[in-house]
Amino acid sequence: MQLTIGSNRLRSTDGTISIRGKRQIALEWGQLNSELLLTMNLYGTGGRHIARLRRNQWTFNDDDRFDFAGNASGFNLVDTKLSQVVLGARVVGQDSVVITQGAFYSFAGHKIEITMEDWSGVTDSQTSTEPATQPDKPSYSPDEATSISRSVARSSDAVVCPRCGCPLTRERLASEAQRDRWLVSCLICGRNLIVHAQS
Repeated sequence: MQLTIGSNRLRSTDGTISIRGKRQIALEWGQLNSELLLTMNLYGTGGRHIARLRRNQWTFNDDDRFDFAGNASGFNLVDTKLSQVVLGARVVGQDSVVITQGAFYSFAGHKIEITMEDWSGVTDSQTSTEPATQPDKPSYSPDEATSISRSVARSSDAVVCPRCGCPLTRERLASEAQRDRWLVSCLICGRNLIVHAQS
């Protein structure tokens, strides 16, 4: 499975994510209909184990606090008490999944937050991480590359793909010659661009 979390693209992963050394999330494909299946342990602010979802079915769910809705294109796990998405994911291609958002606690009570551009609080995963380069995919035109570079330079701007309108992920690469480098990727059309910015 290829899994994208924030700006991180994880290739050849088994779909398991360990947070602070303990397995908390597992994604897998169903055998019959290739539906995306989620197994997740849910904790409260103090680290109390308050729910467990196993392969899209509740093992337990204190006070029916959480609601899960899944289909062939992805899923949403919602905290009904706080009216917020705990974990959302969508299928973007064969064996490829994007976690679009997340807000939950680890077993130690640490807050984990995931957006399309950031992944904070997660310290490890049972995966191999590689830059999101796909050399066989077409590149952006010079005008499109210039537009993307300007948007990245103005970090407050949302950066979207000029071809499909999908939010672009950004991954900081090693800096060179006093300049920051960013790998900017579109998850839908597969185009990538390395952007240089003055540090």
